[in-house]
Amino acid sequence: MGVRGLQSYILAKCPDSLIPVELTANTDKKKRLIVVEGWSCLRSVYGPHMDFICGGQWQEFRASIRRFVNTFQQANCELVVFFSGGVEDDMRAEWARKKSQNRDTVNMVMQGLRQRGYAPDRKHFLPNETHPQVFRQVLLNCHVKVISTPFSTDKAMVEYAHKHSAYGILANDSDFIMMNAPRYLSLHHLRISGNTISTVIIDREKISDCLSLPLSLFPLLSCLLGNDVINYEILEDFHRRLLKDTEEEEGEKKKEEKEGIQLVTAVIDFVKNLEPEIKMNISSNVSDIVKQVLPESENREEVEVLFQSGLEQYKESQSKPDETEPVPSTVVTVSVVEKDKVKAKPKDKGAADEVSEEADAEEEEEREEVETGAVEEITEMISEAKIVDDGVEEKPVKTLDDDQKEEAKEEAEETEEEEEDDKEKDEVDE
Repeated sequence: MGVRGLQSYILAKCPDSLIPVELTANTDKKKRLIVVEGWSCLRSVYGPHMDFICGGQWQEFRASIRRFVNTFQQANCELVVFFSGGVEDDMRAEWARKKSQNRDTVNMVMQGLRQRGYAPDRKHFLPNETHPQVFRQVLLNCHVKVISTPFSTDKAMVEYAHKHSAYGILANDSDFIMMNAPRYLSLHHLRISGNTISTVIIDREKISDCLSLPLSLFPLLSCLLGNDVINYEILEDFHRRLLKDTEEEEGEKKKEEKEGIQLVTAVIDFVKNLEPEIKMNISSNVSDIVKQVLPESENREEVEVLFQSGLEQYKESQSKPDETEPVPSTVVTVSVVEKDKVKAKPKDKGAADEVSEEADAEEEEEREEVETGAVEEITEMISEAKIVDDGVEEKPVKTLDDDQKEEAKEEAEETEEEEEDDKEKDEVDE
C-alpha cells in the first residue's frame, strides 16, 4: 500500500532525493539495526526464477531467505522484521479494493496460461497464504527478531525505529516518506551481489526542497492523492478536474504514465495554493478543504471523517511519560486503632532507587508520628476504661499511687486507735 503514484513521481522528478548507500561500508564497527517491512521484503526475497503458479518452491525460497539474512549479518547489520495483522476499519475499503485487484490479476494469469501455456510476467506475482508463514518461520530459525502487529505496521515500525535508534527502515511503501522515519531505505533499489548490499535512501527533506512544499503539508498531499485510508475512487472527480487533457494518439501505457505525473503535479500545486490560514492548521480546517475538493459531494461528512483519520495516521506519536500506578491506601492498624496512611508505591525498582534520603527521613518521621499517636490514643482509652466485654460497659476503676496508699494506711490506723480509745472509755464508765 502507500500513497498512490507518489514514489514513481519522486523517482522521475526528484532524483537528488535518492542518496546511494552501501550497507557493507560499516567503518565504525557498530552493529546497525534495520527495521524491515516483512510483506514487501517477501516479494523481493522470493526470486524471479522461482515458480509461483504451482504453489511455491519452498526449498529455493528457504535458501534465498538464508542468503538474504546471512548477507546482512556479515555486514554487521541486525534485522527486525515486522508483519501486519488485521485491517483497521478506516482502511477496510482500500484493502477490499486491492483484494479485488488481486482477483483480477489471478483471472489474468489463468487466462494467460490457457491461451499461451506458460507462466505470465513476474509483475503478476501474488504470494499465497503460505508464503508469509514460511518466511516468518525461516527468519526465526535464522535468529532474526520477528514482530507481528495487531494491525498496520507503518506507525509501529517508525516508533520502534526511533525508540531503538535504528539505522533505517527497509521497505517499499511511500507512506514512510510522509512519516518522520529515521531513514527510508528503498527495497525497490536493493541490490545484493556477493557480500555487497546497496540501495538508496529516499530523503524526505530533499523531496520537500524539490517540491517547494513544507513537510507539514505532506500528510495532506497523501490524503489528496489517495492512501490506505482514503480510496482514490472517492477523489476521482477531484482528480479529473485537476488533470489536463492528454493527447489521444499516445499509447495507453504512456498516457497512464503521463497522467500519473500530471496528477501528482496538479495536486501539489493545489496544496501550495491553499489559503495560508488553512495551511497553518490542516486538522482544524478539514471541512474547508473537503468543500474545495468535493463541492458537490452528498456524503461530505463521511469524507471529512476519512480525511481526519488519514491525517491522524501520519502524526508522530508523542512519547508519554510513565504513568504512575494508582496510589494504594495502606492501612496501618495498631490494636483497636486504625490510621490511614497513604504511601506512594514506586513503579519499578529503578524508581525506588531514585527516592532521596530526605524523602526516607520524612517517611520515617510520619511512621513514628502515626505509631505514637496510636499508642497515646490506646492509653487514653484504657485510662477511661472504655473496654467492652459481652456488650456491658464497666465502670471506671480508680487506682492509687504510693503516696495515696500511705495516707490511706495512716487514716486507717488513726481510725482504729480512736475506736480503741472509745471502747476503753466505755468500759471505765461501766
